[in-house]
Amino acid sequence: MIVCRRVLQVLFAAATLVASVAHAQSVTAGPVATVAGALQFVQEGSAYVAQIDGQPFDRVNNNRLRHFDDTSGAHEAVARMLVEEGNGLVLYDFRRKPPAVERIGRRLRIESVYWQRDEAVLRTGEGWFRFQRGTLTKLTSSKTIYH
Repeated sequence: MIVCRRVLQVLFAAATLVASVAHAQSVTAGPVATVAGALQFVQEGSAYVAQIDGQPFDRVNNNRLRHFDDTSGAHEAVARMLVEEGNGLVLYDFRRKPPAVERIGRRLRIESVYWQRDEAVLRTGEGWFRFQRGTLTKLTSSKTIYH
């Protein structure tokens, strides 16, 4: 049962990747058009303060800025964003007001992000991961062959 479930997870992830578009990384501090307003990262020392229309909503503890954007909003506005932070990753969901902030407490070297309706599939140097509803899951493949 567990093997079948993992196989289904991998097959779902593969189908998801085929049906989705990877969004490239960006290092811009803004302004970035989001569905919640204009996003700006303002540098304060070795950190950045994330602001929507001038109102701060989060602090990114990193001396460099790197993020992956989901441009599925109206007029290609950013709906979600995954930001690399010194202690891990941060997911911003601009579809909610105020923007939802979810910390992913694991450091990963992200190569690309594939966005789906309720999840993000991450291609990293350590393999493939899925972040869905606050949970980061490593996607694994099974060596079992079914006929």
